[in-house]
Amino acid sequence: MHQVPKGKIARIEKSILRGTRPRSIGYNARIPTHGPKISDAVVRLHTADGAWGLGWSRIAEDGARELLGRDIDELFQLPEGSLETGRIVDLPLWDLVARMMDLPLYRLLGARGKRQVELYDGSIYIDDLGVQDEEQVKDIFRAEVASGQEHGFGNFKIKVGRGARWMPPSEGLERDELVIRTVREAAGPQAKILIDANMGNTLNTAICLLDACADVGIYWFEEPFAEDAPLNLALKDHIVESGWDTLIADGEFSPPPNFFDMVEKGFIDVVQHDFRFASLTWWRETAARLEQWGEVHVAPHTWGSYIERYHHAHFAASTPNYLLLEAAPAALPGLVEDGWQFTDSILHVPDTPGVGLDIDPEIYAQGLEDPDGFSVQL
Repeated sequence: MHQVPKGKIARIEKSILRGTRPRSIGYNARIPTHGPKISDAVVRLHTADGAWGLGWSRIAEDGARELLGRDIDELFQLPEGSLETGRIVDLPLWDLVARMMDLPLYRLLGARGKRQVELYDGSIYIDDLGVQDEEQVKDIFRAEVASGQEHGFGNFKIKVGRGARWMPPSEGLERDELVIRTVREAAGPQAKILIDANMGNTLNTAICLLDACADVGIYWFEEPFAEDAPLNLALKDHIVESGWDTLIADGEFSPPPNFFDMVEKGFIDVVQHDFRFASLTWWRETAARLEQWGEVHVAPHTWGSYIERYHHAHFAASTPNYLLLEAAPAALPGLVEDGWQFTDSILHVPDTPGVGLDIDPEIYAQGLEDPDGFSVQL
């Protein structure tokens, strides 16, 4: 069994990187526009001996000061991962330990998955409100698919649930169907088409939408409604009775206490708790537990960060029940990708030590000067 390398945390830095998406991201079933900008908090841990590791973290300056002087093994153990005191810097810790052991992260995690990780573009939101002409609606989403394809994506997730808040229910369902069909046509028959209602459906409207799109081939239906055992069972029964392969994905937003009971009973097929906030350490343990339950898949929620995908892809490459990685086209200046390749919706995980990611020194230094950035040391 691997031992955690010796070392003491001597400096912690937080650099804020800012970038843009190719277009403004619109509404989902619950909340208004998400906008065109992205930002990432990159935290770098340094040891007294000069080793370092980086990754996304929400840690604040006061919390960082409390970690200074701690030995790595006070924060992190193998094979488990981050201890409670280290969970706030979980992703940087995994990178640090893997680099110090001269291992790519996926090997430290177990290397039980595929290094060719399939991605989908999750940025097709409700961008057609106020547009009445159907051809204009189709043009909007044809252009969004084309943009995703230009950035290397072949699979697409579509926000649905217009009738939950933004349109009358029947009109919203009709528009949802129109958009799904338009994306399928534009993306082609080989694309995986996913839909996400952000809990904006009822059981009846979820079934209506699936029935209306029965010939489209929906890969998964994400968050159709707030998780509820009788409703989830009824939806699953309808899918099975209809002879569809559509999966039910859930868990991103406030899952109830009986969530994993529903998963174990087969009402939910894909578990989606947020990757950053749940932590890689939590996900590693959880994926191993779910693996014992048969055909249960994992595909953590990831929206909002760009650099997260690198740690996430290493997790995918270590996990046999991993399904698809959520991403979206964006430009985040300053990333130094050591061996990474993204082609044809596949992110190829490199064999470089740690995560295989660094930040251009000039851009990193600018991010330290951001109001939310900092550098503290012993």
